Amino acid sequence: MSSTRLNTAQLQGVVDRSPFNRWLGMKVVAVDERSVTLRITWRKELISSPERQSTHGGVIAALVDCSADYAIAAALGHAVPTIDLHIDYHRAATPGDLVAEAAITHLGSTMGAASARVTDAEGRLIASGRGLYMVAAKPAKASEGAD
Repeated sequence: MSSTRLNTAQLQGVVDRSPFNRWLGMKVVAVDERSVTLRITWRKELISSPERQSTHGGVIAALVDCSADYAIAAALGHAVPTIDLHIDYHRAATPGDLVAEAAITHLGSTMGAASARVTDAEGRLIASGRGLYMVAAKPAKASEGAD
């Protein structure tokens, strides 16, 4: 498995294949043996409630899903499809960058699982979650489109 391990730049290439991730401005901050850290820079287009100035929950869910997926992807050398995702929201995300840290909790031959935490610029917990991913799935060919 170590021969397919992705470094930060390689994983950023996988992240950037998705137009949605590019629109979010998703950046890979760190990659290690079993975890990744992603960041998105806050901007007004991410707001769901103008009165509260809170970031849309779908953006936060995407960070949980992507960081968990990409923790596994870094180990396998390619992104994997999501089978199940669970998100717990702990507080509203107000203007400021968001950081997602995810770690692999299980990596088998068929499925993998990872947990993730999203924090705000002050380090406060915004959301946590976990995902289950189909690691046995073969990567799509480039002509078949991005994840």
